[in-house]
Amino acid sequence: MKQDKMLAQMKAVTNAVYLREHAKVKPILDREAQLRGKLAMLKQQVEDSRALVDQSHEMKALGVDLQWQKWHTNARRDINQDLAQVTAQKFRAMDKLRHAFGRKHAVETMENQHKSDAKERRNKMLFDRLMNLD
Repeated sequence: MKQDKMLAQMKAVTNAVYLREHAKVKPILDREAQLRGKLAMLKQQVEDSRALVDQSHEMKALGVDLQWQKWHTNARRDINQDLAQVTAQKFRAMDKLRHAFGRKHAVETMENQHKSDAKERRNKMLFDRLMNLD
């Protein structure tokens, strides 16, 4: 029975570690989705403005098209840099999450195996007692 308690405690601890690591991943995934949304929105803005800028000679004469292009390029670069950093964080967090899940799964497997072995021993003992009744 001592091993039962130890396995139950190990299971509780590994489950808590897994849940903690899982909680750390969620904000990173949210930030990644936010940045990808910004990139998509920026791409849509560029496509929408392309026809307007091409048709407007006044904008070209004032250099607005070049300023817009410069702003767009800088904004895309900044978002991509942020996205690269968040992606690196995500990979590190997912690696920790995989390790925590592996530990959790291993302890659960050990506990299930221990319970199965104990049940088998108990059944064998009962069977031996039953056979000795003759």
